[in-house]
Amino acid sequence: MAKGKAAKAKAPDVLTDILWTEKYRPTKLEELALESDNRAVLSAYLAAGEIPHLLMAGPPGAGKTTIARILYRALDCRYLVLNASVERGIDVVRGKIGTFVTAMTDARFNIVFLDEADAMTSDAQTGLRNLIEAYADRARFILTANKLFRIIGAIQSRCQLLTLGPPPFKERYRILASVLEREGITAEVPAILTYAERYPDMRRMLWQAQRMYLARGELAPATEANTVDGVALFALLEGKNFTGLRQLTTQDTFDVLDGLVELFWAVPDTHARAGFLRHILGKGVHESGFTPDPIVHFLGVCSEAMEGL
Repeated sequence: MAKGKAAKAKAPDVLTDILWTEKYRPTKLEELALESDNRAVLSAYLAAGEIPHLLMAGPPGAGKTTIARILYRALDCRYLVLNASVERGIDVVRGKIGTFVTAMTDARFNIVFLDEADAMTSDAQTGLRNLIEAYADRARFILTANKLFRIIGAIQSRCQLLTLGPPPFKERYRILASVLEREGITAEVPAILTYAERYPDMRRMLWQAQRMYLARGELAPATEANTVDGVALFALLEGKNFTGLRQLTTQDTFDVLDGLVELFWAVPDTHARAGFLRHILGKGVHESGFTPDPIVHFLGVCSEAMEGL
C-alpha cells in the first residue's frame, strides 16, 4: 500500500450541505409542492421545450425562484440571472439585459430571469417592456414578484401570469416527511402534521423543523416551538412593558410578527382594526428609521394604537 497523507475530508458547505432549505431544494418539477393546475401548465411547457414570457406572483416560499431555475436549466437556452431587488435600475436594463438579449446565439432562446422584479424602478420596467416587445423572436423573460400590483400593466399584459399560493397542505407534509426520511430522522406523523399545518411558507416550515431537531434532538411538535403568543404580546403592549417587549425581539422575528398578526385579527371591530393598522404603518414604520431602537419604537407605537381600541 502506498504511503501518504490521508485525504482531508471536505468541510460541509453551510448552505448546500447543512441547511435543509438548500440541501433539498427541488431540481425537478415533480419534486415541487404545487397546485395541480400549475403543475399541468409547467409540465406542458417542459414537454414542448418552450416557454412564453412568464410572470410568477405569490408570497415568499411559494416556489417562484425554484420553478424559474428548473425551467431555464431544462430548456435549450442561454440564461442571465439577476436579482432585481438589487440590480433594479434603468442602467441594468440598457446594459446587462440589453446586451444579453441582442447577442446572437446557437441556442433556441436567450432567457432572462429577473427575481423580485416588483422591486424594479418604473423607468426600468418601462425599458424592460420595450425589450420584451422588441426581441420576442430570440428572448424570453421570466419574472417573479411578491406583489403583483408593483409590476406595470404593460409588462403584465405581455407575460403569461402564473399565480402561486402557499403550497397545498398535503404537499407540505409530503415534502417534510421526505426530507426527514432522507436525513434518517424518525418522527411521529402527528408531529410532522403540526409543521405542515402551521407553516404555509415551505422555507419556513423546513427551517423551523430543522431548528427544532437541532435544539431537541428530535422533531417535537411545532406547538412546542418558542413562539410569541398574541395574548402575551397584548398584555405587554397594554402595560407598556418595554423590557418584556425587548426580550421578545431576541426571539425569531417571524414569531414576533406572527404574534402581531394574531393580535391584529383579534380586534373584533373592522374600523378599529383599520385604525390600528393605519397608526402602526403611518407612525411606527415612518418614524422607526429615526430612533435609536427601531424595534422598541415600533412596539411602542403598537401600544399607543391599542389605546384607541
